[in-house]
Amino acid sequence: MSTTHPRSPHDQQPGSCDVADGASLRSMVHGAIATIAVLLLLSAAAMSLLTSFLHRTSRLIDDSVEGVRLAMELQQRMTQYNVLSNLTLASAEAGLVRPRDNSPALEAIVAGADRRLVEVREYVSSPEEESLLREVEQRMHDYFAARTALLERRAPPGEAIQASSPLLDAAMTSLQDFVDKNRRQAQAAMRRAASWDSTADVLSIGVALLAAIATVGSLVALERCVHAPLAALKRVIDRFARGDKAARAQVTGPSELRSIAAVFNGMADRLIYQEANQLAFIAGVAHDLRNPLTALRFAVGSFDPSGPAPTAERVRRANDLVGRQVDRMERLVGDLLDATRIHAGRLELRLEACDLRELAREAAELFQPLSVAHEITVEGAAGPVVARCDPARVAQVLNNLISNAIKYSPQGGAIAISVAEDGGRASVTVADQGIGVEPEEIERIFEPFRRADTTRDLVPGVGLGLWVARRIADAHGGSLEVKSAPGRGSVFRLVLPLAEGAAPASSPSAQAASIPRS
Repeated sequence: MSTTHPRSPHDQQPGSCDVADGASLRSMVHGAIATIAVLLLLSAAAMSLLTSFLHRTSRLIDDSVEGVRLAMELQQRMTQYNVLSNLTLASAEAGLVRPRDNSPALEAIVAGADRRLVEVREYVSSPEEESLLREVEQRMHDYFAARTALLERRAPPGEAIQASSPLLDAAMTSLQDFVDKNRRQAQAAMRRAASWDSTADVLSIGVALLAAIATVGSLVALERCVHAPLAALKRVIDRFARGDKAARAQVTGPSELRSIAAVFNGMADRLIYQEANQLAFIAGVAHDLRNPLTALRFAVGSFDPSGPAPTAERVRRANDLVGRQVDRMERLVGDLLDATRIHAGRLELRLEACDLRELAREAAELFQPLSVAHEITVEGAAGPVVARCDPARVAQVLNNLISNAIKYSPQGGAIAISVAEDGGRASVTVADQGIGVEPEEIERIFEPFRRADTTRDLVPGVGLGLWVARRIADAHGGSLEVKSAPGRGSVFRLVLPLAEGAAPASSPSAQAASIPRS
C-alpha cells in the first residue's frame, strides 16, 4: 500500500547527501579508511625512498670526502718524496752523505703511497673515478721509478729536477683531477640532497594536507550522510509517536539508512492501514451483530403476551429465524475467538487420521439446504484419502470455503468439491462460478480484516474467515491457495499431509456425489 504524505520542514536536512543509490555506510567508511590508508602508505613509501636516497647520498659524500683526503695525502707524500730525493742528490753532490743513507725513508714514503692507493680504491664509486685512479697510480709509479733511477746513478740535482719534474707534474695533475672529481661529485650530491629535501618538505606538507582534507571530508560526509539522516529519522519517529500520523522519513543517505527509513515508512503505512482496518472491523462486527439482533428483537416482539397464543407454524418460523441468527452470531464470535487464539499462539489441534471425503460430504450436506440456487457436488478418489488432521478444524476451513463460494456466487451455479491425493499429500478443492477476485487482491484476501474492494459492500463480513482458514492449514503443515479471475469464479485448494501408514487411494474416478437438495 503506497500513500503519499506531506513532509514537514523539520524532516528536511540542512544539506543534501550526494550518495549514489546502493552506496552503503560500510562502503563509505571503508572508502574513507582506504583513502587515508593510501595516503599514509604513500607518505611512508616517500619517506622510505627519501631516507634511502639521503643515506646513499650521505655515503657518497663521505666516500668523496675520504677520497679527497687520501688524494691530498698522496700529494703530500709525493711532495715529501720529491723534496727528500732532491736533498739526497744535493747532499751527494756536495759529498755530505751517501745516497743510500735516505733510502729507508724514501722507501717508507713509497710504501705509504701504495697503501693510500689501496685505501682510496675502496671509496671509488664510478668508472670515471676508477679510470682517474689508475692514471694516478701509473704516473706515480712512473715518477717513483724515474727518481729511483736518478738516485742510483747519482745524477746532478739540476738534471734530476729537469728529468723528473714533468712526471711529478703529471702525477700531481692526475691527483688534482681526482680530487676535483670527488669534490664535484660531493657538491652535486649535496645539491641533489638539498633538492630532495625541499621536495620532501613539499610532499610531506601536501600529504599532510591531503590527509587532513580526507579526514575532514570523511567527518563532513559522515555528518551530512549519517548523522543528519539519523537525527531527521529520530525527529520523524518522535513526531509519529506523538500522534502525527503523516510524519514520514526521507529515504536518503547510505543504503542502511535508506533501508531503515523505508522500513519505518512502510511500518507507518501499515499501522495507519491497520488502524483503518480495525475501525472497519469494529464497524463490520457492529453491522453483523446488529442484523441478527434486529431479527431477534423482531422475533421476540412478534409474540404479544397479552394477545392470543401464536400458531404452531408461526412458532416454527420464529424458531427457525432465531436459530439461524444465533448460528450466525456464533460463527462470528467463533472467528473472533479463533483469531485471538492464533495471535496468542494457542491454536490447539487434536490430530487423528480422517477421511477427507467424509469431511467434504458432511460440509456439502450442511450447506446444500441453505441455497436452492447452488448445486454442490463432491468428487473424489475411489478409495479413502486419509489425512492426519483435526477434523473439527478442517471442517471449519471447508465450511468457510463453501460458505464463501455461496456468498460470492449471487447468481447461483455449481460448486464443485474435489478430494484427491497427489505426491504424498491430500487435497480438497472448492471451485465456484462466482464473481472472482482481481489479481492484485488474491493474496490480500488472506490478510486479517482485509476484504476485496469489489465485494466489500456486496457481501457482509469482517474479513477474518480466510485468514483463520490459512492459519489452520499452516498449523497442520499444509497450505491454502487460490486461483481466481474476475467474472470466472475462484478455486480454493486446501493441502494437508497424509496420515502415516495410510493406504494410497486408488486411481481417481470421476465419481460425483450430488448432494440432494432439501
